[in-house]
Amino acid sequence: MKRFFKRIGLFSLVLSGVSFLLFIVCSLSYTLEYAVLASEKNAGSTNQRSAEWNKNQLHEEDILFFGSSTCYSGIDPSALQAFGLSGFNFCSSSQAIGNSASLIPAASMDVSPQCIALDVYPMPWGAKTPALESTKDWIINSNLRTPAWSKAYQTLALESGDIFTILTTFYYDFVRRFNVAGSNPDLAKDQKGSYCGLGFVARSFDALDSIECESLTRAMSDTECGYIEEISAHCEERSIQLILINPPQLCEETFEMPPCFDGLAYIDGNAWPGAKTPRNFYDDHHLVEAGAMSYSAWLAQEIASLLHAS
Repeated sequence: MKRFFKRIGLFSLVLSGVSFLLFIVCSLSYTLEYAVLASEKNAGSTNQRSAEWNKNQLHEEDILFFGSSTCYSGIDPSALQAFGLSGFNFCSSSQAIGNSASLIPAASMDVSPQCIALDVYPMPWGAKTPALESTKDWIINSNLRTPAWSKAYQTLALESGDIFTILTTFYYDFVRRFNVAGSNPDLAKDQKGSYCGLGFVARSFDALDSIECESLTRAMSDTECGYIEEISAHCEERSIQLILINPPQLCEETFEMPPCFDGLAYIDGNAWPGAKTPRNFYDDHHLVEAGAMSYSAWLAQEIASLLHAS
């Protein structure tokens, strides 16, 4: 038995050494890194969003936004300035409620916001785990590597159950110490997205002239409701106002209000006057830049009204 454990220990030691050497070699070549481990991307601007957050040593933002691409391409936090407020957008592609549940505590270590605004776009409802696309996006493309952020990525990787994603978490925690995400000059540009600061990405796709909609009904899973309750408890402990936001949709998703929404502030983006105007969108739920500017101004007023009333 003693020999068995000795062999296991030796194997673990050799595996750790090989992994470390692989990390070193991959970190010296983008080509090798992308072939063996994973590829960076500019789409969604997680690299620029995280780099901007890192540059500011003193954070006093009032409102932090979390959610999916409907959030980062639909909400410009600069619109809050008209109401004496400031904000930052921590949204990413396909970022589900479960992803945000791990990211919010990490961001709360950097700043004590007055409000957390959580995008709860209904289309992906029904999931029982965080979205793998968003998990990989943050692990690979984020420049936020404090212990709190690294813990968030590790938690998301473990929840994914994907062994390769777990491995890449350790690699990027190592390599981002000296190799900034987005620094590869040959990285493909986001052709239809322009990073405007504060986490917002303006989309330049052609606006729609019209659209045909089908009726779609969604239901939130118990797991997702559990994440909402977890986020709510986190905010309550820190005297942070939690606001749930259903983003505007040309083809509106219908649903029964989940029980975990009870008692929480809620803004329905479909009440925005431009929510059913095709020219504000490039598909049934993503806004073009002009639509995002109009929606952000409306949303900023709604948020300010809720905060001033509380």
